[in-house]
Amino acid sequence: MPGIAQWERYELCWQVEAQVPNPFVDVRLSATVRGSGLEREVEGFYDGEGVYRLRFMGEAPGEFTYRTHSNLAELDGIEGTFTVTPAEAGVHGPVRARGTRFAYADGTPAFIMGTTAYAWHYRPAEVRVQTLASLERFGFNKVRMLVFPKHYTGGFNQVDISYEPPCYPFEGEPKSFCFTRPNPAYFQALEQRVEDLLQRGIEADVILFHPYDFGHWDIDAGMDEADALLYLRYIVARLAAYRNVWWSLANEYDIDTRHRVIGPDRRDWDVIGAFIQARDPYGHLISNHNIPFGIIYPDRHWLTHVCYQHPDTYTLMLELKERYGKPVINDEYQYEGNLSDDWGNSSPELVLERHWKSVMAGGYASHGEAFVRDGNRKDIFWSYGGTMTGESAPRLRYLREIVESLPLDKMERQPLNSDSGNVFALAQGHDLIVIFCRHALPGKWPWLGPWDGSLRGARYHATVYDLWNCCILDEFDVDQEHRPQYRAWTLLKLERV
Repeated sequence: MPGIAQWERYELCWQVEAQVPNPFVDVRLSATVRGSGLEREVEGFYDGEGVYRLRFMGEAPGEFTYRTHSNLAELDGIEGTFTVTPAEAGVHGPVRARGTRFAYADGTPAFIMGTTAYAWHYRPAEVRVQTLASLERFGFNKVRMLVFPKHYTGGFNQVDISYEPPCYPFEGEPKSFCFTRPNPAYFQALEQRVEDLLQRGIEADVILFHPYDFGHWDIDAGMDEADALLYLRYIVARLAAYRNVWWSLANEYDIDTRHRVIGPDRRDWDVIGAFIQARDPYGHLISNHNIPFGIIYPDRHWLTHVCYQHPDTYTLMLELKERYGKPVINDEYQYEGNLSDDWGNSSPELVLERHWKSVMAGGYASHGEAFVRDGNRKDIFWSYGGTMTGESAPRLRYLREIVESLPLDKMERQPLNSDSGNVFALAQGHDLIVIFCRHALPGKWPWLGPWDGSLRGARYHATVYDLWNCCILDEFDVDQEHRPQYRAWTLLKLERV
């Protein structure tokens, strides 16, 4: 009996001789999959050249059966079985929302540290290899990436985002695409990039719509709602069986690109969010990304977590966690770079500070890098990937190493040792305290134990991490009479002994 490991994909493929006017629209293909107490309805898709495919994700070990349903006789009523064996070591399944935290499907805590490479997936192989190497080198485990190509240059932009993809997502020519005929070659290349990420344990935050075309192709602007839903049906059928997929409805859903102000909604995002939720049998994460001066998308039943763009990674994140009761990720707090635009000229110090603040708020964040090097305004990692050269990336890798050594899912903000401006604390009761300190504070020190003094005699082992030089500065024991002072660019870990 054919089989896969849990959380892998099982794929069925048929070569069909029947000719239909438009197989993307005229042929319906799905399957009912049963096993291990589960039942899923899974949609198939047309992959060009007479080929139809169905993909299942193995959600639990056991034996599974399937039966196809189609209006095409050659594809209807096909039955079969396959086996799902236990997950391979290190494979934990899709990321899920668990309260205000992320966790993998098997319950393993998921600390998400993202970055941005919007259009890396259609750059040449050499650039893609560099991109993947950078992601692995610096420990990024989520990438924000667009489905559709991106184009903007001139005007108010210092950058030149104008590489043409080797092929387009739909049949036809720019400004006259046939949106009822997706181009399988384009989506095959996209899903291979998703697979490349999956093999490295990296989440693919797939951005389904974006406005940054400016009339060059008229892809987003040219789609009406019926076209959009057909496209969504197609991409969900193709990608939902990949365990590392996240759905981001849009990049800056609320911008008027002509005037750089908040504009009317380009689409009915509630329709789109509910549509994806209904079509995705595996319940991947869904969010919607705002312009920084816009409205963070309101809570909805289909919204699994909050994705927002704003320089505030601490107080606003705390507010959003309280308001939504869901995980919160600041996916754009402005990028490290040397552009004239404020979104792309942050210092590495500012990037590192903002990322640490997101951690101390009990949330998550995504980095980005936007450098013009030697006059090259095109090959910028934020858009096209390549090789990261910024100073924040290696320090963020160290951040992730520290955070993943902590029981972060069991820790809460500790107001006792937080002032929301200089020091920021998380704690697991009074047994474990971590305090991020950006600036030296002579004469200031943490409070150990509760205010009632019941643990006055308690001792703690202190570890002082140098967050800029990525090393441990010092280790020693402390108590209420001998407390450590706050040093710049440190994380102070206090473990009760």
